[in-house]
Amino acid sequence: MTGQLWYVSYGSNLLRERFFTYLTGSDESSEFGAHPPAPSTALPAGERWLWIDYPLYFAGVSRRWTGASAFVSTTADTANRSVAHGYLLDRVQFAHLAAVENVVASIDAGATETLAIGQWSQLAVDREGESFRGKYDALLRLPDIDGRPAFTLTSSIVREPGEPSSRYLSTIRRGLLSAPDDLDVDAYLQAAIERSAELTSTHRGSSSTATRCSPTTEKQ
Repeated sequence: MTGQLWYVSYGSNLLRERFFTYLTGSDESSEFGAHPPAPSTALPAGERWLWIDYPLYFAGVSRRWTGASAFVSTTADTANRSVAHGYLLDRVQFAHLAAVENVVASIDAGATETLAIGQWSQLAVDREGESFRGKYDALLRLPDIDGRPAFTLTSSIVREPGEPSSRYLSTIRRGLLSAPDDLDVDAYLQAAIERSAELTSTHRGSSSTATRCSPTTEKQ
């Protein structure tokens, strides 16, 4: 993999210092827990705040945050857009990020070469029989930013209902408060929490209607 791409975050990685631990690494005593450093610990070549046409919701259970994790739907919904923070990375850094998010040693993010805007592909994740692995297994192509491809990571399925922990919401809130937009952060997060109950009860276990590429071979 060569060149650069935009990784677009919408959850705890909205907060710069939290996201940077994926690049520089951190130990268990840090605020955000232990993270292995990326092959290149260089900080992002650029940053950009933006809105994406995919609604934010919370579901499942995070080992790190002891509550539901943030995801965005793989189906566009312009009435429920999400605040996002883009980071310009090299492709090796992005592959490292995808692996750490999915709690695996490595991952093939080669689908970045072929996905069209609005399409998503399921990443090949060896879950080793453990449910906490592979939660962010959907690679979603977003509109380009400054002529470079942009992607986010989310879930290929709508997971079980869950409530985000106060610590997790606090981290996301800190990220949102650093955005340049004049946003009612509490109202934005409350709307996402309310949306979560609707999404998980309506769509849990059903297939997404978003445009999807043929997934790579997946080890279950």
